[in-house]
Parts: sequence; C-alpha cells; structure tokens
Amino acid sequence: MGNQISFTVVESELQRQKIGEMLELMVDPRGKSDAILVVIFGFVYLINLIAIGFLLWNRNYPPLKSKGPVLMTLMMLISILWFVGDLQGNGHLRTAGTVMTNCKAFGLWMRLLLGACTMCVLTALRAYGLYRVFFLNLPYYTVGLYLPFALYYVLLLIFGIVAQVLKPTRTIQYFAPLDICEYNEAFKTSLFVFLWLTWSVMVGVLWKIRNIRSSFNEGREMLVSCIIILIILLCATTMNYVHPLYPLSLSLRVVTTVLNHCATNALWWIIMVVPMYNCIFNRQQYLSRWIQKLREDGLQNEYDINPNVGNEFSQPFSTSYIMRNAMPHTNTTGKRDSRGFFVMQDSIFKSKEADYRLGASRSFSQSSERPLYSNSNTAYEQASQSLAAMGRREGNHSMEARPDLPIHLHHTYI
Repeated sequence: MGNQISFTVVESELQRQKIGEMLELMVDPRGKSDAILVVIFGFVYLINLIAIGFLLWNRNYPPLKSKGPVLMTLMMLISILWFVGDLQGNGHLRTAGTVMTNCKAFGLWMRLLLGACTMCVLTALRAYGLYRVFFLNLPYYTVGLYLPFALYYVLLLIFGIVAQVLKPTRTIQYFAPLDICEYNEAFKTSLFVFLWLTWSVMVGVLWKIRNIRSSFNEGREMLVSCIIILIILLCATTMNYVHPLYPLSLSLRVVTTVLNHCATNALWWIIMVVPMYNCIFNRQQYLSRWIQKLREDGLQNEYDINPNVGNEFSQPFSTSYIMRNAMPHTNTTGKRDSRGFFVMQDSIFKSKEADYRLGASRSFSQSSERPLYSNSNTAYEQASQSLAAMGRREGNHSMEARPDLPIHLHHTYI
C-alpha cells in the first residue's frame, strides 16, 4: 500500500486532475490529507487490535465476559475490513495497476456486504441474544439464536454472488481515466435498500429489549449502537445521491471516511471502555462493585440472602453462589414447571442445612480476603468447587429458576 500513499501530489494525480477538467469535473488530487487520514486510522486500528488481544486474554473476567468477547472481536475485525474497503471506495488511494482496481472485491464485498451489512447484523445478533436470555430465559448457544442470522447471510451471499456474476456495467466497474469505481444507478439503489432493510431488522430486535432489566446497561448500549448506525446510513445515503462523485472531492471523501470510522469505533468503545479500563486499573474493586450491583438489582431478595451481609458476599465468591443457584438443577426431584425447571421449596432456605451452608459460605468469604484473591479467576474456580462440595449435601432438594431475573447469569455471550 506504500506506493499508493504519498504526502505529496505525484505526477499521476496531476494528470488525473487534467482529465477531470476535460470532463468538466473538479478533481482534488490525492496527497497529504489522504495520507494523514490513512496513517491516523491505521494507528487507531492497531491500538484496537491490541485491545482485542487484551480482551481475549482476559475473556473470563466476568464484566468483560458479559459483553461477549468473541462477538466484540468480530465487530472490530469487520470494522477493519470496512476501513480497507473505504480506502478504495472513497478514493483515498491510487489504485491504478494494483489489485484494488477490483471494485467488486473491495467496494462491494469488503466495504458493503462484509462491512456495513455485517456490522448491522452483528449488532442485531447481540440484541437478539440479550432478548433470548433476559426475556425468553433461553440459552445463548443454541440453533434458535443463530438460525435467523444464518438465513440472513444466505440472502446476503445470494445477493453478492448474483452481483459478482453480472457484468460490471450493470453493477460496479473501474473507471480508469479518473482511477475510481462507478456504481450502476439501479445496482446502487438495490444496495441501499438491502442496507436499510438490515438496519430495520436491527431496530426490530432492539425494540424487543427496550425494557431490559439488567446490571450491564445493555439496553442503553444497544440504543446508542442503533443511533450510530442510523447516522452512518443517513450520511452515506445522502452523500451517494446528492454528490455521487464525492470521491473526487477531498473534503467530502475525508468527511465520509472519518464519520464512518469514528462512529464504528465509538460503537465498540462505548460498550467496552468501562470494563476494559477497570480490568486494567481497578480489577478487584470494580469486580466487587459489579457483583454488588447485581445484588442491588434484586438478586439477594430472590435467593433469600440476608441484605445485612451484603458486604461479605460482595467477594467474587458471591457471584459463584448466585450463578450456581440460578442454574436449573438436573439431579433434583420434584414437580417441574412449564419450562422444565423444578419448583422451589421454601423449606430449603429455612432448614438447618441452609444455615450450615450459609455459615460455611461466610467462613469461606472471610478467609478469601487473603492474597489468594489476587487472581479473581482462581478465586471463582475455588469458590465454585467449594460450593459444589457443599451442594452435594442437598440430596434431592429442589430449586427454582425464576423466569424474570437470574436465569441469564449462567449464559455467556459469544
């Protein structure tokens, strides 16, 4: 790409400007401004790749895990693909004599189908996963989650393959004199219809979770994501129909690319900045506050945990306790409800056995304040093992998974 970037105006750009004058078009030569844009966003995405590595390395840290590390990684990689497509599609690079003259590969697939469309559908996928977990009490990793989006991708592939086999004059073609790609008007309209339909699907899923009740701000995050993508689509639609040759204008192409990628980076960091910052600088304290927030949202009342001992259970142990009790038990007996869960017996929490378990829990929590807790993941594992050992005393006691609150805690997002 180095030969396509220059901080000065080269001879080929002056020739291109003269051809524009012959065609009665204003052509701003590529030069310093385009090169600065490429360098700045290249550096931004390098930082983002480092952040992705950090996210995956700490993917078991509960506040990060609740955001869906794999899904967020995919969203960032899609943003990078979109950026590469924009460099070609918005006219920032000299493409003559390079692979970037393949307008369908860069302008159609990387920029639109795998870029903008996939960003919309991944955002919708995250919202739909939240809807299944918080409202339907269904697990995240099931065919029911992925099937609608698999069908969407089948349609997307059909659209892309049809466009690929059609003649360039009917879709998108390289115009050598000006070194840009040109869209057929009918094909461009079909692309924007497809984009807006994709966004409409995302809005429909967002509407499903408008009243989501959680400790992780997912509802507000998804609303902001939807608004950001709406702004991108509005600006892209306006630019392509009001100024269809905007890649020839320095100011318009720079504004378009900056808007696209400031918006996609904002979408990602709005979701990830708080847990990632605290994972680095405030790891254990933030985790304790995060767990306490779960309790303040009503979990302690649902599981008959004494509110006067909230500080004791704000250790990482308490989340293991809550998560374990939130799961449907498969080794119990009793009457199942309509979802296949067992009905809770209040006597469980009033029995001597329950007093024994809570007493042991407090002992474990107090002893856990030693340096053992410098690694919160280890603490979680040890707490879970301790609880599993105590849990075997339950015998055939039955537990209930409430449909409206804690069942989501044992699910993780992709």
